Amino acid sequence: MYNGLNVAVVMPVHNEQAQVERAIRRVPQFVDLIVAIDDGSADDSLLVLEMIIDKRLMIRPHGENRGVGAATKTGYHVAMASGADLIAVMDGDGQMDGRDLAALLDRAIEGADYVKGNRFLHHETIDAMPRLRYLGNRFFSWLTRRASGYESSLDAHCGYTVIRREALQRLPINELYDRYGFPTELFFAALRAGLKVENVPVRAVYRDEISGVNPFKVVPTIFYLIGRSYLRRRISEQRQNARLALTNTDPVECQVET
Repeated sequence: MYNGLNVAVVMPVHNEQAQVERAIRRVPQFVDLIVAIDDGSADDSLLVLEMIIDKRLMIRPHGENRGVGAATKTGYHVAMASGADLIAVMDGDGQMDGRDLAALLDRAIEGADYVKGNRFLHHETIDAMPRLRYLGNRFFSWLTRRASGYESSLDAHCGYTVIRREALQRLPINELYDRYGFPTELFFAALRAGLKVENVPVRAVYRDEISGVNPFKVVPTIFYLIGRSYLRRRISEQRQNARLALTNTDPVECQVET
């Protein structure tokens, strides 16, 4: 427990046999439940998970690869069923430092509904991020901010997050995108639902991991998700303005001749 609240960590895993044990070990001891979802790994990730001795660990395998978004959804449902008050997401590649989790939880306890980690705010470690990845994340984070109207700093693709149970219940989680880009989709959905979204600095942890993301597939998808969310926002604003216009219209006075 953390400050009297039950905490669960959702951990999507795909082909991380060399990293996943380290990722599990990085989860702080105050966490009550770790839900590891093996998303159809083609390596021995599932076998490694099954060999880890940790009473908090619950494994949920996907028989086939369904995407990081789908894996996160599965983890969210399991965490909700367990009665968790605060649900974090930490990836199975070991790139998220457990020392940062308390800061995300504290911000949620202080009143934020959805808290995102922001590597750009941790100036001591951001230099560890590969340059091309840094530039790509910076660009898409800027574009996401512009499309959403979000005024604070943002690390759009950082999946290190904490969400309050009540906030997660307000989101159409099953309707969100199943694959890479899910954090961006969830961010837009949280704003549309009127959730209080804040972000805190987290460390950028990179070692010898090799990214399995294909930019030729991912980049067009991210553009599409951002564009679609921007259109949804504009349509919602137009409808809201139309309703306000109708509400503020002065009643028509009718004069009856006698």
